[in-house]
Amino acid sequence: MKGFFRDIPFPDQPPLDNPELERSVRRDTTRGRGLFLAALFGLAFALLGWRMGALALVPQEDARRTAPASTIPDRAQITDRQGRIMASTLPTWEVALRPRMTAKAGGLSPDDLTALQEIFPDLDRNNLRYLVNSGKRAFTYVERRASPRQWKQARDLGIIGMEAIPRSDRVFPAGRVAAHVLGGVDVDNKGISGIEKGMQSRLTDRRVGDTPVALSLDMRVQNALHLTMSEAVAEFAALGAAGLVMDVRTGELLAMVSLPDFDPNERPPLPEPGTDPALSPLFNRVSQGIYELGSVFKLVTAAAALDAGVADLDTMLDARNPIFRGGFKISDFLGKSRMMSLEEVIRYSSNIGAVRIADRLGVERHKAFLENLDMASRVPLAELPAPERSAGQLPFKWRSSNAATVSYGHGLAVTPLHIATAIASLANHGCKVTPTLLKRERTPPCERVISRETSGKLRALMRVVGKHSSGRSANIAGYEIGGKTGTAYKIKPGGYDFDKRFNTFIALWPTTEPQYLLLLSLDDPKLLDGSGKLPLAGRTAAPAAGRAIERIAPLLGLAPTDRFRPTGQFVDEVTEGGELPISLPPLETTE
Repeated sequence: MKGFFRDIPFPDQPPLDNPELERSVRRDTTRGRGLFLAALFGLAFALLGWRMGALALVPQEDARRTAPASTIPDRAQITDRQGRIMASTLPTWEVALRPRMTAKAGGLSPDDLTALQEIFPDLDRNNLRYLVNSGKRAFTYVERRASPRQWKQARDLGIIGMEAIPRSDRVFPAGRVAAHVLGGVDVDNKGISGIEKGMQSRLTDRRVGDTPVALSLDMRVQNALHLTMSEAVAEFAALGAAGLVMDVRTGELLAMVSLPDFDPNERPPLPEPGTDPALSPLFNRVSQGIYELGSVFKLVTAAAALDAGVADLDTMLDARNPIFRGGFKISDFLGKSRMMSLEEVIRYSSNIGAVRIADRLGVERHKAFLENLDMASRVPLAELPAPERSAGQLPFKWRSSNAATVSYGHGLAVTPLHIATAIASLANHGCKVTPTLLKRERTPPCERVISRETSGKLRALMRVVGKHSSGRSANIAGYEIGGKTGTAYKIKPGGYDFDKRFNTFIALWPTTEPQYLLLLSLDDPKLLDGSGKLPLAGRTAAPAAGRAIERIAPLLGLAPTDRFRPTGQFVDEVTEGGELPISLPPLETTE
C-alpha cells in the first residue's frame, strides 16, 4: 500500500520530514529536463533530415540553376603565332536572385526593377517581377555574365535575396577580326563554333595546364586582310567576301576572313528556321560556302595536262569557233577566234581552249586529278568542327559535257579553301599542301601530286596572267606576283543568274620561289563608277587582292625587289571567263 496514500500533514502541524520523497522529486525534475532537451535535438535532426531530402528531390532544371559556376572548367588561352592573345578567360560574376527571400522582404519596387534594367539591359523585368510575386521559384539568374562593375552597382541597390557567384568568362580581344576562326562559346563556356568548338577537348584538358593553343594566324596579317576586304565590300557593294593568306610551304593559314562577320563577345543569334544560313554572319564563306569559282580552274586543267604529257606550253589549240557539247554552246568572252598556244589559253582565259585541253587529257584522268587534289572531300581543316567544313560537289556522272564545263570552272562547286589548297599544292614544287590553323614547327614531308617541272611551268603561267593579263591590277611592283582571275555566274533555281557573279583572284608570290598564296573572293560585286563595264574579277577582286598584298608583304618580311617600278594599272580590257548559254543546266549532284 506504500505510495497509495499520500502523506498529508494536518493543517496545524509542520510538514513531515521525508528525505526520500525530496530525492524522488529532484530525480523527476532532472528526468524532465533531459527528456525536453532530447526532444529538441530530435526535432532539430528531423528538420535537418527533411531539408536534405528536399534538396535531393529538387528537379534537374532547378539543380542546374543552383549549381555554382565553379564547375565550369577553365579554358586555355588561344594565341597567334607570335604569342598575341586572341582568346582568354577572365573572372566575372553570375548575378542571381532568390525570389522567395526577396518577396518576404517586401518584393521589388518599380524603382528596383528600373535600376536593374539600367545595369543589365537584357533583363526581362516583367518576368523577374512575376517570379518574385508568385513565389514559385527559389532561385533565378539575373545576369549570367556580369562585369565586376555591374555586380557592384547591383549590390549597392541593397535588394534582399540578390547574390553573386564567381565564374570564369571567355573574352576575345581581337573582336570580329578573327571571328570565324575563333568561333565562340555559350553561356557555360562550352565551345559552339570555330576553334573553340573544334578543339574543345584540348582547350579544357587540365593535363596541359596553362599551355596556350598557338594558332598559325599572324594577327597583323589578319588585320590587314580584314581591313582590305571590308574596304572592297564597301567599294563594290558586295554581299560578302572570303579571303585567306597561306604559307604554301607548310600549309599554315596566316589569315582567314569571312564577311559579313560578327563579334564573338556579343554573338548574334542563330538564323531563323527556313532562312538561308549562308546569309547569316555566322556562316564561314571560306571553308563552309561552296561556289562555282570559274576560270581559276583553268590552272588545274592546264597542270593536269602538262603533268600527263598530253600538252606543253607551246601546244597549239583550236579556239577559232565555239564548241557544242550536250546540245549547249561554249564560247569565249572577248575571244581571239584563232589558234592559241596553251600559254595563250591561260593568258586570255579562253573557255574554248580549256575544253580543248580537257579533251586531250580525257575524262578519267581529269576526274582522277581533281579527286587526288581532294576536291570532292571535306575541307581537311581538322581544327574546325565538321559542319563548318564543306565537301566539294563534283559531277555525279562524268560525261564529255561535264569535263568540258569543269575545265573552265563551271559544273562543279567547291569552297574557296579547296581551290586555294589545290593551287598551293600545284605551285609548291608539286608537293601536296594540307591547310592548318595551328602553328607548325617544321615543313611536312613532300607528298607529290605533280612533278617539280610541271609546277615550274604552272607558276610561269600564273606570272604571265599577273603581269600581262587580267591580273595586272594586282601586280604590285617588285613582288613577282602571279595569279589567276575567275568570274563565275551565280546559280539560281533552274540555271544561272547572269546579273550576279562570284569573283575570285588567286595570287602567288614570289613566283620564282613560292612562299605565300592569297585568295580573295567577292560575292556579287558591282561597279559603281558609272562606267557601265561588267564587274569582272579583273576589275574587282584583283585590285583588292593587290592592295592586300601591298599591306601584307612587308609584314612578312618581304621587301620589294624593285621599289621604283610603277605598280600595276587598272585593267581596261579584261579577257577572262566565257559567257555561258542561258540554257546550260546547273550542277548535277548526288542529292
